[in-house]
Amino acid sequence: MGRQSSIRRLPAEVRELIGDLRERGRTIDEVLDKLRELDVEVSRSALGRHVKQLDAIGAEIRRSRTIAEALVRRYGEAPESRTARLNIELMHAFINKLMISEDGEIVSLDAKEAMFVATALQKLAQASKQDLDREAVLRQEFAQKIDRKLAEAEAELADGEAGSADPKAVLRRIREDVYGIFS
Repeated sequence: MGRQSSIRRLPAEVRELIGDLRERGRTIDEVLDKLRELDVEVSRSALGRHVKQLDAIGAEIRRSRTIAEALVRRYGEAPESRTARLNIELMHAFINKLMISEDGEIVSLDAKEAMFVATALQKLAQASKQDLDREAVLRQEFAQKIDRKLAEAEAELADGEAGSADPKAVLRRIREDVYGIFS
């Protein structure tokens, strides 16, 4: 294991200051000047490497946010996707946490770790598909139930023309039988 960079050895407050200054659009030279005002000595190259890592992390976070926003736009409020979307977001957050060390540096995975992540993603995709399949079956069963109840109600309404069924009573029965709404 190599030795820590001079930036990583700085107190957390100073590292946060560097991040804040960069976030506000300050250049490496401006950040370096501010650090020198505070009697913090670091080399320009070390600061440049640190800023490059910060930029990479920022880019990854922006990419994650873009993906999450795209998922919400694509799947919206569709009930069948809520569980799948939650699982995807949780897995995405887990992978981000896995890929960024406590020091804020991007972590490299060895082959075994990459295989575990790939397996987890595959299982997540399978679970999402099963969730969507189950929802499709439930929707189909519900549609069939509605069709049966409407056919029964239409038959009663047709009989009602002969004087036997009250349309309000038919609608009340549909609300009770199909939707479970009891008045």
